Amino acid sequence: MADSSFTLRPLRRDDLELVRQWRNHPEVRRYMYTQHEIGAEEHLAWYERVRHDESRYLLIFEPDGRPTGFINFHVVDSKARRAEWGFYLAPDAPQGSGRKLGLIALEYAFENLGVHKVCGEAIAYNMRSIRFHERLGFAHEATLRDHHFDGDAYHDVIGFGLLVTDCSKIKEDANK
Repeated sequence: MADSSFTLRPLRRDDLELVRQWRNHPEVRRYMYTQHEIGAEEHLAWYERVRHDESRYLLIFEPDGRPTGFINFHVVDSKARRAEWGFYLAPDAPQGSGRKLGLIALEYAFENLGVHKVCGEAIAYNMRSIRFHERLGFAHEATLRDHHFDGDAYHDVIGFGLLVTDCSKIKEDANK
């Protein structure tokens, strides 16, 4: 599945401003649980809080050496080897970058982190993320009714899961 022109590397302090710009872009922010614009101090405080957490893996996706996306894995249950993930792309990411980000990130989770299951969530109005998870082979495992309140309204949240045993389908799809 790996393509040497697409790499992942750990998030560095000097990436923070770029990642914060991506996160604050209206087309990214509108699908997040916290939708306010994140300030530099808040972003730095988050980074300082999670960077030494051994259950978190903060990664930068780089096609051809150009930072283009952010991935966050959180191993929430080390005994069951279950991780949650979140991700977003730069607003100007080239077409097809999301699929490549997903494939390389999942390969990293299963092969480098040794997780058995990756879980993801999408607010029900985020059809792009829902389709993305489905195309990567995730199973729709839950609909959490009125699970997220954005300050104005309640929204359902869709829960997804992908098992390490599903990797053969991912690798097969990656080679198409």
